[in-house]
Amino acid sequence: MQTDIELRECADEHLPEVLKAQVLSFLRIIWPEGFTGPNRFRDWTSHPDLRPHHLLYAAGSQLVSHLEIITTTVSVGGEHYVVQSPTAVMTFPAFRGEGWAGRLVAAAVARIDAGQADVGVLTCGPHLVEFYSRAGWELAPGATILAGADGSTWISDDLLLTRSVGPRSAAFRASLRKHPMRVADEW
Repeated sequence: MQTDIELRECADEHLPEVLKAQVLSFLRIIWPEGFTGPNRFRDWTSHPDLRPHHLLYAAGSQLVSHLEIITTTVSVGGEHYVVQSPTAVMTFPAFRGEGWAGRLVAAAVARIDAGQADVGVLTCGPHLVEFYSRAGWELAPGATILAGADGSTWISDDLLLTRSVGPRSAAFRASLRKHPMRVADEW
């Protein structure tokens, strides 16, 4: 039985519960550290304050691949920037190697480019830099990411990639050479 796999896009509050449950289950397995302590029973994919917007491929009610775009403010060198970032990018193992995540990243790039952010940013491990670079993301070499509230910060192990989308993007990248990017929390 062949089921069509379709692209879907929706705001967080319109993500169907059956798909949300699958995203949350996958997140719990891939990023278990996000589901500890007070977040052990969390029922949100990304914190609602980040205004998650979901892009996904599904075959009926079965999730194939998922990505969400979050919007937040970061600071670099004392300047605040509105950023948009793809996060929670994942493809279920049975569908890997078929290009689903790559198509979602391309769709996210188009949406971020057309948005109102100062700059596009994403964080990832070294093994994913080439994947995101193919979609036009640029590594910010040597950039440091400080995460957490003042007084309880930590340095993220992730690498930072950026995408110029607004007139302030160049200033953001230049400032990254001298200052860390500060985020309230890792996403």
